[in-house]
Amino acid sequence: MRVILRAVSAPILGFLLCACVAGDNGGGGASAGGGSEADSVVVTSRYDLDAANVPSALRHLVPLAQRWGIGDDVERYEYAMQASAAERAALREAVVPYYDQITAWLDSFGSGPMSDEAAAFMYMQLAIEETVE
Repeated sequence: MRVILRAVSAPILGFLLCACVAGDNGGGGASAGGGSEADSVVVTSRYDLDAANVPSALRHLVPLAQRWGIGDDVERYEYAMQASAAERAALREAVVPYYDQITAWLDSFGSGPMSDEAAAFMYMQLAIEETVE
């Protein structure tokens, strides 16, 4: 797998820094004690995902990629650890059956640049792999 580094604009960097200072991991999430889904912020991806740029067989996973497709390794891990075990299990249950299709799609980019949607799916897969229970 490839890791793509992207430039972050000053306003976004400022927002991220403020969120970190405020004690937010940038995406909310359930508390370590296992808060409810309603308490968590769903949109955490640093990308504005367009389902039209995702293979049709995978489009139903776009909301999960939006939530879990966090490019920063530390932030992604912290976010996953703050989610409840049930939320992590639901992610695995929804995504793992499509791993081969996702990987084939990601591989189709070859050595060229990966779309934001593909990157979010790659990071979502990493979130699953990093938090295997």
